[in-house]
Amino acid sequence: MPGDSSSGTTSMSDGLSTSNSELTSHGRSGSFDGGETPRKRRTTGTVATIACSECRKARQKCDGVSPSPCTRCQTRNLDCLYEPHTKTHKEFLLKEIANLRKDNTRLQNLNQRVSDTATDLQQKNQGLQSAHEWQKIVLDEIGRNGHDRQIIQKLRNGESSETIARWLCQQQPLSRSLHIIPPNERGLLDIVDAYEQQYRRQAGLSYGKDKDTLHYRWTQGSSSRTLVGHLFDLYFTWVHPVHMLFSENDFKESFRTNNAIYCSSALVNAICAMACHLVEPKDVDDDVENVVALGHGFMNQARQEIMPKNYLHLTSIQALAVMYLCELSSGKARSATGYLRAAAEFLKNARVDGQSLEARQITLWGIQTLNTSSTGITYQKLYAPEFPAIDEFEHIDMHADSEIWRFYRTVGDEHELPVRPGYAILTAFEQAALFRIVHESLNLYCGLRGSITAEAMLTLYRRYLDWDEDLLAILKKMDVEEQPLPHILFLRVQYHVAMLQHLTPLLQSNLFTGSNYQHVLGLVVNHAKEGARLLDHSRRLYSTRYLMPLCSFCIVHIGDALVRYSVRDPPGTEVVEFCLGMLQEASIGFPLCGPLQDLFRRAAVEECGVLLPSNVEEMTGNVGSYGMDDILDACTRLDYKQPVDQSVRHLDERIAEEWSSQWQQIVENPERPKVPPVMRERRQSGKQIRIDALLNQ
Repeated sequence: MPGDSSSGTTSMSDGLSTSNSELTSHGRSGSFDGGETPRKRRTTGTVATIACSECRKARQKCDGVSPSPCTRCQTRNLDCLYEPHTKTHKEFLLKEIANLRKDNTRLQNLNQRVSDTATDLQQKNQGLQSAHEWQKIVLDEIGRNGHDRQIIQKLRNGESSETIARWLCQQQPLSRSLHIIPPNERGLLDIVDAYEQQYRRQAGLSYGKDKDTLHYRWTQGSSSRTLVGHLFDLYFTWVHPVHMLFSENDFKESFRTNNAIYCSSALVNAICAMACHLVEPKDVDDDVENVVALGHGFMNQARQEIMPKNYLHLTSIQALAVMYLCELSSGKARSATGYLRAAAEFLKNARVDGQSLEARQITLWGIQTLNTSSTGITYQKLYAPEFPAIDEFEHIDMHADSEIWRFYRTVGDEHELPVRPGYAILTAFEQAALFRIVHESLNLYCGLRGSITAEAMLTLYRRYLDWDEDLLAILKKMDVEEQPLPHILFLRVQYHVAMLQHLTPLLQSNLFTGSNYQHVLGLVVNHAKEGARLLDHSRRLYSTRYLMPLCSFCIVHIGDALVRYSVRDPPGTEVVEFCLGMLQEASIGFPLCGPLQDLFRRAAVEECGVLLPSNVEEMTGNVGSYGMDDILDACTRLDYKQPVDQSVRHLDERIAEEWSSQWQQIVENPERPKVPPVMRERRQSGKQIRIDALLNQ
């Protein structure tokens, strides 16, 4: 019934009291007793300015204040929501926003105070821990190594525990000192100091610290002539003859005389960082991590030295090119490419900075050649400016005193091993000429010369042959008995890889069949076999430990051509074993070899059906553990193979039909232009820029 509060039902007028319901009932029946005083409606003690949604719907008074629910909604278990009236909605929102901003500011201030307090506590904690560790080192050494008197004297002199502990560390062998130094204090200088001491002991050097100290700090990584001299010897033995990016003679003279025209801190640190890839782990107590830390330290310093104000300095550009080689060697091709691209772009507006025309041309051709060889071997898009219109090394004196080379690997080699003519300038000259042809071949396959006709292909092929035929005899003697120099061997390997890249797209074009296909196939296989033979010579004479990173790509390109197009001669399994073994030997100093091993192994098995050698796990170590990012860091692509699908679409449809006739006309019966007298004279010169002794040794 409407007036029964126990009925549990709810009428439209639930907001009214029981007396009001009865009053309405009596009025309707006409039995209202006029003598009784009617009861007034009860109201809540507090009425809200803005009623909640439920009370507004029921037209009832609301006693709630946002966000607390009102009494009516609490009694009925209703969702109590407060929606501002349309007229006051904007004003309400503005107030809410202002309040939220105040709360946010207050919380930010509180958070900052908490953060500052935490930082202070952390720093104090680290300071206490460090001080405790230094004190522990001093206490542990008392009564152990006979330094008690010195320790007591230093304490009386007011020296700190850290100073005394560091002095004690310097009295220890490398392995001992690295263990007692607190982990949070093992900086580059600590590692270098320990390394220098052990290095001098191993070398049997007896001269004192003053004689071994560089008076001008080209690098913060070391003040030792011995260490820097060792790294320089490694760099100028194995890196510079392959990638000549600056004048060695001028650089060494500037370094010795503290002259900044041909030398800079960035360049010195970049050279030392690259040379660390060639340091034998045994030189640092069989600890590869110490060599890596040493290289990272030099590399970080090189980065810090190159700032926007000196981007266009020639020594900064040279340093960027060396940093490319260093990062590529570390398996960081993506960041390495940025360094090389910056060097190529800055080169266009480089400042002379007092450098001679000869030195500038060495840098010009060195970076152009490195850029093209990197593009051609790793298959990147060309971004370098066109090759200069001048002849290769036009202003470089090819009649200077002869350069020397020795098989330098570790301390003592500079005094014990015999020297030989180095032919580094001559090699760099021929390399620049070779990669001018490679540059045109890349542009041809990119479609920048229109459709690729048989005439265009064979004209470049003929130029490759001419380059090979015009080499001096000293650059052609490739037998092991002749002991060809490593950079000359690599030059010849680059030639055969360039030939493979020039011809291989024809085999995958589906345009060549029958005798034409067999003809091109024979050319590809012959160049691959000759390249493999030269790699074997290099391995037998010098090992592959000191091969430059781009040569690692040459190894897999040659191996891929053999297992793909000549699987039985030589047997594919032997080719895989040969290539994986070379890469494994080089991987000690060049981490990029690991991903290349993995890619080549998978291609040989999955694409060519080659059986792997039984000792494949021994040769590859971590094969199978390389992910997508590892591959991209090594190749900047997910594959090392030539992307022939992009090249094939530019081939002329009649290239196979015209191949035989054009071969007869261009290759077998060419009308070769005579070599200019100046060029012939420079090629016949076997003399190069003289190398002065470094560091007055």
